[in-house]
Amino acid sequence: MRRYNAIVVQKAKYTLRTWQPEDASSLAEQLDNKKIWDNCRDGLPYPYKLEYAETVIDIIRKKEGIHDFCIEVNGKAVGNIGFTPGTDVERFNSEVGYVLGEEYWNRGIVTDALQEAIRYYFAHTDKVRVFALVFEHNLPSMRVLEKAGFTKVGVMKKSIFKNERFIDAHVYEFLKASD
Repeated sequence: MRRYNAIVVQKAKYTLRTWQPEDASSLAEQLDNKKIWDNCRDGLPYPYKLEYAETVIDIIRKKEGIHDFCIEVNGKAVGNIGFTPGTDVERFNSEVGYVLGEEYWNRGIVTDALQEAIRYYFAHTDKVRVFALVFEHNLPSMRVLEKAGFTKVGVMKKSIFKNERFIDAHVYEFLKASD
């Protein structure tokens, strides 16, 4: 199994790179935030503990290729962009998700990092479509996707059950440019 230790892109505001074991404490610190949990799948636990971060990074590092990108700011792991490849008839699609520590919100970091991650992902995989589901109340995430070039393709009514209530999922997609 190939393991990657790579910087994908380095910019003035952030570095997009592969995850390293020493990132676990920073990841746990950033994700132990109810505001973040309220906008993520329940698979992201709250409270977010160091042990979970260590396990997640270990799983990521064992994957073939790069599907998960660490967002680093000032030498500190502060967020993630991750792709979940589809299977069977959806094998040329991937769902993308992202998180960023609250103190780094509204700086344009995740929008730019998402564009770079998608560019890299399309260049290194056979995927032709990336999509994202956004909770109805998460307007900032919708803006991130729109600024990153995604198109809103619909709303799935009451498709998400979070915090003991049903909410709508807004569906966005980004298609690989034709060759």
